Amino acid sequence: MASKKEGAQRVLDAQASRTKVRGRLLPAGLGIVLVGAGVAVLTRWQFGLATVLICGLLMQYAVERMNTILEASVAAGIRDMGWDADTVLTEETLDTIRRIAER
Repeated sequence: MASKKEGAQRVLDAQASRTKVRGRLLPAGLGIVLVGAGVAVLTRWQFGLATVLICGLLMQYAVERMNTILEASVAAGIRDMGWDADTVLTEETLDTIRRIAER
């Protein structure tokens, strides 16, 4: 069983990863559109559209999977700290978690 400090650090790491995932969505989406445009220019527009749709679907799946993993990590960290599983992560709660992690 993990300590409160380890649980708090796990929650903070998951929150930091959430912001990184959000920040990487736009560049990944732009990359998909550029690749699709390249395929459309080099072949037919239908292949470019298919490329964008398939890559977009794969990106959506990856983001949903990552969000599920991060939610589970937050829940496990909160459980390790001995808090209620229904705890909402507000700014006050995150400040308390930061104080616990710094001890």
